[in-house]
Amino acid sequence: MRKLQLNIFAIFLMFFLVNQVFAQKIKTEKADLQFKFKAYELAIDSYLEYLAVFPGDVTAMGRLAESYERTNDLIEAARWYSKIDEIPQHSSYYDIQYGKLLMKLGLYDRAKGQFLKLKSVNPGFADQYMNSCEFAKNILALGDRFVVSQLRVSSPNDDFGPAYINGKIIFNSFDSKDLKNPSLIQRNSSNIFKSEAKASEAFNMSSDIQNYEGIGPVRYSSNGKKAVYTRNSFFNRVQQVTGDEKDMSIYISDVDEHGNLINEEALPVNSIDYSAAFACFGNDENEIFFSSNKDSDNFDLYMIRFENRAWSNPISVDKMFNTPGNEITPYYSGGTLYFSSDYLNGMGGYDIFKSSVYKDEWSFPVNLGKGVNSSGDDMYFIKPENETTLYFSSNRLGSKGGLDLYSATPSKRKKNDDLAYENIPEAVKLNALEEKKASKVLNADVKTVSESEASFMSVASLEGARMVAYDDVIVAPSNVYFIQLASISRSKINSSAYKSLTKYGNIYKIQKGDLFKIRLGYFVSESEAISVLSSVRSQGYKDAFVVEDFLNTKELELLESSYTFTNTQKYEKPATVGSYKIKLAAYTNPLYFDVNKVKDLGVIEQWSKGKWTIFILSGYTGYEDASEAVLKVKNRGFASAELVLDEDGILTTVKND
Repeated sequence: MRKLQLNIFAIFLMFFLVNQVFAQKIKTEKADLQFKFKAYELAIDSYLEYLAVFPGDVTAMGRLAESYERTNDLIEAARWYSKIDEIPQHSSYYDIQYGKLLMKLGLYDRAKGQFLKLKSVNPGFADQYMNSCEFAKNILALGDRFVVSQLRVSSPNDDFGPAYINGKIIFNSFDSKDLKNPSLIQRNSSNIFKSEAKASEAFNMSSDIQNYEGIGPVRYSSNGKKAVYTRNSFFNRVQQVTGDEKDMSIYISDVDEHGNLINEEALPVNSIDYSAAFACFGNDENEIFFSSNKDSDNFDLYMIRFENRAWSNPISVDKMFNTPGNEITPYYSGGTLYFSSDYLNGMGGYDIFKSSVYKDEWSFPVNLGKGVNSSGDDMYFIKPENETTLYFSSNRLGSKGGLDLYSATPSKRKKNDDLAYENIPEAVKLNALEEKKASKVLNADVKTVSESEASFMSVASLEGARMVAYDDVIVAPSNVYFIQLASISRSKINSSAYKSLTKYGNIYKIQKGDLFKIRLGYFVSESEAISVLSSVRSQGYKDAFVVEDFLNTKELELLESSYTFTNTQKYEKPATVGSYKIKLAAYTNPLYFDVNKVKDLGVIEQWSKGKWTIFILSGYTGYEDASEAVLKVKNRGFASAELVLDEDGILTTVKND
């Protein structure tokens, strides 16, 4: 009898456990469905309930972390990503997401450590995001170019997509409060509002089209007679773009004398299989830029033209823009395209970039820098004609709700060391040179360069240039730490004596007055320098010590490099004293140099001469190897690239007969 009772109990217990597992499976499926439809607050409750029973489910933990992040609760998101980080053999996807979140929190050193884990799995992604962390730290060390203010009309809800027409700010908001009609009912979707730039009041715009919910952002043509806009399904205070949306589409309409949208027409780029969004006009009403995820799981930038009474097929704007991340919210003004990217070197989240076009060639995108950009999401940039004030949306620290509206005006204060915010000098607009692309031979026919370019070439001649970085780029002055090894009065130094220390860093010569300091480094943190110091002293440098100094390429010379040629199948360090290299270009600001355009063709060297930074490619076995690389370099936009010879640190141009 007792045995029968035990069997019945065991069957009951098994039935109970199976029923519990089935119930939890239903809960996680429910949570996944809520996540899919962006009901993140509901998904958070469901995942928490599920994880209370199954605490080790990494997928559920990841979805929970993403749900917190997409509702702008970054602290809770970080807490759950850190839990995943402690679980062995988790997907590298979470390392990327956690690192990107740490950047949003401004924790760039921790983020860099997170991205370092990707080196063996996806070195391309690892390098890109690690470079972005260094870029962000360098930008933060510089002065502000802009005075940024939050518009008074910003509400506790999402306010986004500013446009400027007839002296008024047109924007989208989930705040349905119309001061002329206090009884207006709160809506779930965004509406279009109008306000004076400095006012605290906003008025709901109404027309047959605008009464539909979920319209925006709106972009107007230069004459104000046409508008393009997105039909969206955004939720209030929820991340708008994740990459896989299929529910956004673009429309074009006329604008009547009161600013209302009339005569709506869908553009032929729309589809049920993907999204087309964030449209703006180009040079005129017959040219439109927009974002779409039609060709990938991320948004890229495209352009269409109205030709022969029909809109053309979408054309990808430029491969430099369309990265493995998202490029969204384009805005075109006077030959310059502004847009936001979450992949190009930035400060975290989405940063705003700009690129200029010349004869259908786009310059490499430049980050607009601190002030306009932050560690949060910065997007929907506009630059009204004949106005000095810029407008954009951001969910940065200090925002009232999620996305708020901001204005930015150029700062009157300009530091001498604020290199990153100089205008690009005429000389570095390589795409604007009156040259043909290189074709089959090194000495391809080229037209005469402009007078300003010729002057630039003279100024940036190689005489007196010295190397400051090897397989690295110092983009901006900042405070760093060195280990000082010696201080001597002579400029000639036998640097090979310090070669054994290069496993810890580079050996630099830095002139201070009449003395030359021999230093090892550089290190971003003092703790890192101190940890290396004990090893340096154990190798016989008993008097070595840590010093904090300003990293300035104008007084820096690289003597010995810590770089090793790991990819020996492609490159070998030349054994001869003289080696052939490629001079790419010279800049007054190294921030404008795009490492990614040519880093697969050789090893980047950074040289300095006065105010100029000269970038060199090296790692070639001889003349023919380097000459072949020159053609590839020119075809990637460095039209003034030329072959040079490095003879014991002295660069000379190789003349082609």
